[in-house]
Amino acid sequence: MINSQKKRQFLLALFLCLLFNSSLMAASLNADLKPYCIAQNGLKKAYVKRVVDGDTLILKAEDGTDDKSIRLVGVNTPELNHQTGEHQDYAWQAYQFLKQFENEYIYYQEGPDKRDRYGRYLYYLFDIDRISIGSQLISHGLGYRIAIPPNIKYQTCLIKAEAQAKKQQLGVWRKTQQWQPQAGFVVANLTITSVTRNRGGWWLKTKQGLSINLPKAYADQWSEQAVFRLEGQHLQARGWQYFRTSKKAEHKSWILLIKHPNDLLLVLQ
Repeated sequence: MINSQKKRQFLLALFLCLLFNSSLMAASLNADLKPYCIAQNGLKKAYVKRVVDGDTLILKAEDGTDDKSIRLVGVNTPELNHQTGEHQDYAWQAYQFLKQFENEYIYYQEGPDKRDRYGRYLYYLFDIDRISIGSQLISHGLGYRIAIPPNIKYQTCLIKAEAQAKKQQLGVWRKTQQWQPQAGFVVANLTITSVTRNRGGWWLKTKQGLSINLPKAYADQWSEQAVFRLEGQHLQARGWQYFRTSKKAEHKSWILLIKHPNDLLLVLQ
């Protein structure tokens, strides 16, 4: 009777041990499947004083130096308008996601290009587990991956994060990416009709009446052969566009600036 009871206890303990180990293995596999970027090299620590929108916040350095306005590198979230309350789709969700880090400590790395044109510092941000906050936003469909040299670290894993969000049609990827004639950030599927070059860089005309400009300052990002091969291709383009005014009617058009090949990707038909 005693031996039988000990045997049952042994089998129960063995079962629980196997169950626990399998749970750990499953958790490990699930973690590996998440397309998050993990911090590489050294990190600095800072306190999140306030979140402004889905990709901008105010940090106070651990050494107590002045507050800094920070723009996340590698991600662009939908526009949030605090004044009118007229937000783009998923702007509020991106803002709320970033709010979870408010009044908490996070890690950061500075980008090679230190500031944007608004004076904001350009940082890669990481949570307490050293997981990229930008990649979390992207993988949830709360923002778009962007590549602006020289701040292009972590692009490989950001592309994977976005691919998962696209596949699952999360957030911003629930809608078809159709081009709209409006100023600001756009992601759209386009067909290239011609490729030319002048002192302003490469110019790719599209069926949609939009001209894509690959600026001369970033010419080293593309080979001449690769650019000419874009003619006739169906591409997904992303970046900031504006309307170019001119006295000559043929020069009036929407211009989309693209600075890195990762923001001009082939679309499989």
